[in-house]
Amino acid sequence: MSSDSKAVAAAARPIFEQIKPNLLPGYENYFVSIEPESRDFFLGTTLTEAIERARLRYPHRLVHTFRLGHAATIHFGMQTR
Repeated sequence: MSSDSKAVAAAARPIFEQIKPNLLPGYENYFVSIEPESRDFFLGTTLTEAIERARLRYPHRLVHTFRLGHAATIHFGMQTR
């Protein structure tokens, strides 16, 4: 992760924590991309949808994306039985 990406992620976290109570439970499982300079956020039912909405508005800015109701945006790995 680049230093710019780390800075955007760090700046987006408090914005996410501020808006999260207003979005849950109505948008559980949605993705929310945050552009921290403007403090704007963009919802999507998929990761791609949320990022594309943000890029339409801010094509040259980095965004950071969270998933509402989840500890991680994307889960990698396998399920054990």
